[in-house]
Amino acid sequence: MKILIIFGLLASFANAQVDRDWSFQRMYEFWDGGSSYRPRSNGFNTSALLSTQWPLILRWVVRFFKCVYTVFFQESAKRYCEENVPYHINDVTPGERTKCSAEATLICKNEWIQLFGRCYKMTKELMTRDNAVEHCKTQKDDATIAFLHRETLPFRIYDYFTRVSRLWIDASEAITQDLIDENVNGNLLLAIDGYMYNLPNVALTRVDSSETAMVLCEYTPPMNRAESNNLLKKYGEIYYPTVSTSEGAFIRTTSSLNRIDEDLFKDNRYCSRVMNPFIHNSNARSAIPTREFLEEVNKVQNGLIIRTAAFSKSSRKSERIGATCSANKGSIYHVLWMGSDGNAVSQPIDKSLWRSDEPNEICDAGSWSSALVSGRDGSPGLEAMSDARYAPIYCQNIVDSYSYGDCPAGFTEYYRKSLGQKWCHRFFPDKMVNEDAEAHCQKHGAHLTGYTNQEELKLLADLIGDNYEKLYHNLDTWIGARRRSECITTGTDNEPGYDRDPASKCSRVRVFEWINGVAPNPPDIEPDWNHDGEPNFAENREQCLAVMKGNKLTGTLNDVPCTMKYNFICGTEAPIIIKSP
Repeated sequence: MKILIIFGLLASFANAQVDRDWSFQRMYEFWDGGSSYRPRSNGFNTSALLSTQWPLILRWVVRFFKCVYTVFFQESAKRYCEENVPYHINDVTPGERTKCSAEATLICKNEWIQLFGRCYKMTKELMTRDNAVEHCKTQKDDATIAFLHRETLPFRIYDYFTRVSRLWIDASEAITQDLIDENVNGNLLLAIDGYMYNLPNVALTRVDSSETAMVLCEYTPPMNRAESNNLLKKYGEIYYPTVSTSEGAFIRTTSSLNRIDEDLFKDNRYCSRVMNPFIHNSNARSAIPTREFLEEVNKVQNGLIIRTAAFSKSSRKSERIGATCSANKGSIYHVLWMGSDGNAVSQPIDKSLWRSDEPNEICDAGSWSSALVSGRDGSPGLEAMSDARYAPIYCQNIVDSYSYGDCPAGFTEYYRKSLGQKWCHRFFPDKMVNEDAEAHCQKHGAHLTGYTNQEELKLLADLIGDNYEKLYHNLDTWIGARRRSECITTGTDNEPGYDRDPASKCSRVRVFEWINGVAPNPPDIEPDWNHDGEPNFAENREQCLAVMKGNKLTGTLNDVPCTMKYNFICGTEAPIIIKSP
């Protein structure tokens, strides 16, 4: 089957926020490095991840199907996309070249790969099952050995994690119940290469505890605004339509409430119970009225009365019974919710949201609450409302937001606007071979670095400064790209050291690739080579990449033997800080 997958990456670059997934970009590069990479750039903040997608065309090769067939039916095409594309499927177009429109909403840590809503990391080192369990904990506190939660996951593992023969795995009884194996108490193993177990490739088996295998670790990424909004959108397909704004997504509940209760957080607790079946352990609140929210609700249904989170006084009986009764147009309405520290947080309501002559408050809680009245006089607005009056409410999920912290000590910050990513670089004036330089970077939580544009390349040259010798083969600085393994012997008489066919994987654009996720592939480096003959792959051994400072302002690139001893620049993504609302 031939499939086109359109990936819409939900990523913004406003104010160094974090709402992109590193592994979504890597998966795109893995399947088709020749297409351009365009994350979302509509300027919405982290709380608004439902938006128009930027399309990317990606060719997906289904390796484990030997036949080629066509999916003509919508439902069959949708099911096929959901089983084989490891992200949310928004839309499908059946046909000989089925189109899958997919998006990533969850966020995995750098170097973890997202597949079907979970984050995975492969360690290509043989170890016992017990050691594998402990190893995953060292990768992340809550990481465990990967669990097969769907039958197609082994094939995605086979596609992505190359050069792996066997790995420890866990699975549900539903997946293992038909497993024919004499070692019923053995440890479960996924044999990517089934030859040594007399099995076909990509097969499950059980082995003795003395066996060794590589380990695939996993963890479940925390809920964020993008994933929450996606789930709320699904909820809206079943019940009332979901309202989406730049503040997030809101669902209308099927019940009506009043506010005669001494519990100021009654609405919030109600919203949390409503959302819990499909957003587990949800922390929610009733909608805070804003102009955008009013307008969007009005589009869904006009002539509607919706209770909002705004009120002027509590509902305690002592405050509802007064000796006198008079109108009060000077009341201050506000909203209240529980902060992450457990204390109440108050926010005043924008006065421009009220309809004319509102709020018109009278005594005995007759109008101490507020309601959104949509469609009256052609525009929505707030009106004072009796606490005793019943009306439906809109609920919003409260989730953590993500932002970047400061770069580690000694590292220089660079903001990659096209990716919405804060990257950190550090120059080390220590001459090492490429492998040792990479190991040194890892001690600092980094890798040999990469760059995304001319501005960032100039920063690397600035970091090098005068730390180079103006002698041939002594003026280079290691960065983190290597010649692709399939391009080791390309070229004719080593001149040039790449394939002249621009569509080839070994073309001048693709012959090198960034490793360890230090920059997007294919590298945007074609104009940066030191001269037209580079990369020349001299003596069939120039497999690593270095920056030549020389007399050029931004520096130039040279392919060199990995055994040369050069200075180097390390790079890492800035730490991600999780902030609770």
